[in-house]
Amino acid sequence: MEDTMGVDGKITKLYLQRVSIYVAGSIESALVGFSDELPLAGLLGRRGFLDKYKFTYDYSTNPPQFEILKIARA
Repeated sequence: MEDTMGVDGKITKLYLQRVSIYVAGSIESALVGFSDELPLAGLLGRRGFLDKYKFTYDYSTNPPQFEILKIARA
């Protein structure tokens, strides 16, 4: 279990579980936080998941375009 703080400053207790996620054409292992206090199913963090990808959302097109690219690390 781990505590985290959102943008509202509230501390939330998370239960961490490693899961497999299909994203950008491959399966990734990620540590995901779950909590009864969250209004969504799970929470992906910037360390270990979001830091591996570049996300682009272009709302100027119709329909809007969303692109995910894996970042190549040296």
